[in-house]
Amino acid sequence: MKERRMFERFKVDLPVRFLCKETQKSGEGKLLDISAGGGGLLLTVTEIQIKNHLDMWIDLKDGRDPIYITGLVVWIEETKANVFRLGIKFDEIGFMKMWRILDIIKK
Repeated sequence: MKERRMFERFKVDLPVRFLCKETQKSGEGKLLDISAGGGGLLLTVTEIQIKNHLDMWIDLKDGRDPIYITGLVVWIEETKANVFRLGIKFDEIGFMKMWRILDIIKK
C-alpha cells in the first residue's frame, strides 16, 4: 500500500485538552503522534464524531503555555471498550508551533 502522508509523523506521548465545537463536549486525552498535517488522539469520549471540529491544547510539559491547535476528526476507531483513537487533520499549524513540538521530541 502506498503511503499517502505528505509530512513525516512523529511518535509522542503528550496530554491534550479538547473542546468539540459541535457538541460542546470537553475532556482530556493523549496525543500519540503528530505531523505538520495532523495527529492521532486517544480519548475515552463517545460524543465525538467524524467531521466534528476540535479545539485542542497540547501540553508539551516544558513549563510554557500549551499549544493551541484546531482540527477536523477524519476517522475514529474503538481500540477497546470505551477507548477511541481519532485521526485529526489540523486546520493549520504554524512553523513556530511545529518547531516547539519537534524541539520537545528531540529531547
